[in-house]
Amino acid sequence: MNYEEIKENDVVYRCIGDNFDQGILSCGFMRKRTAERSQYDFKIGYYSCILILQGSGRYLSEDGTVTPMQAGDLVQRFPERMHSTEIEPDGAWIEFYISIGYPVYDYLTSLGLLRTDKEVQVTTLHPSEFVHEFAGLLDSLKEATEASLPYLLMSAQELLIRLHNSVQSPPSDPHEAIIAKACQLISGSTDIHFEIKEAAAAVNMGYENFRKLFKRITGISPQRYHTGQLMKQAKMMLLSGLTIKHVALSLGYGDIYSFTKQFTKSEGMPPGRYVRSRQRDNTKRP
Repeated sequence: MNYEEIKENDVVYRCIGDNFDQGILSCGFMRKRTAERSQYDFKIGYYSCILILQGSGRYLSEDGTVTPMQAGDLVQRFPERMHSTEIEPDGAWIEFYISIGYPVYDYLTSLGLLRTDKEVQVTTLHPSEFVHEFAGLLDSLKEATEASLPYLLMSAQELLIRLHNSVQSPPSDPHEAIIAKACQLISGSTDIHFEIKEAAAAVNMGYENFRKLFKRITGISPQRYHTGQLMKQAKMMLLSGLTIKHVALSLGYGDIYSFTKQFTKSEGMPPGRYVRSRQRDNTKRP
């Protein structure tokens, strides 16, 4: 797909459950050709993440801060936070957005998977890199049955995390770039049996030197980092409604017992109790 193929408003709104702000799962392409498409004093009850594919404008925060927006920027709309977006009226603006319910936003934020320090984040990617994946998610969501929506929610979360991972700060230590690349490789693994030596080889380092450098830069061993990333994935999957058995097998554990043991060691409670505690937290939100 190229930008010329993108329609004026090619979007879909779905919902898991009856509460729209909790269960929304929406995405789509939007063109905004005129200043009338700007939005002032706008507020929503869920979370939206926008990647600007083309065009420019300004983001006006609740506190009056004005931030320029341009192609390649990641723009966030936080639940219940007032903001305004002014579109440059040159007909160029094209965006793709993903919207998720506030409970999903809350736990992704609590896991440190979303960059929420600023509404507008500058990414290191070229917007066209994701267009085909955006189109694939949109088409899948349009055709999805109600039963398949939790699985598409997982796909939307993974895409959101990848977009947020593209927000990079320049490393102050040249070794940080090496370890950042290794962290990306390790984070991309969804199997407990992933060999850390593969990450060392990918950054052209011997394993022992890599292990020592990794711990110096991150403060933990690469194996512990890998386990921590797997547990983040496990929590996402569990909170998306997947069974403990499904999660354990998906992450390469031979049985539920091994997975539960590792999860309990990492998180301080077994997976079932973790899910129940997060569900209780969500029901307390007004």
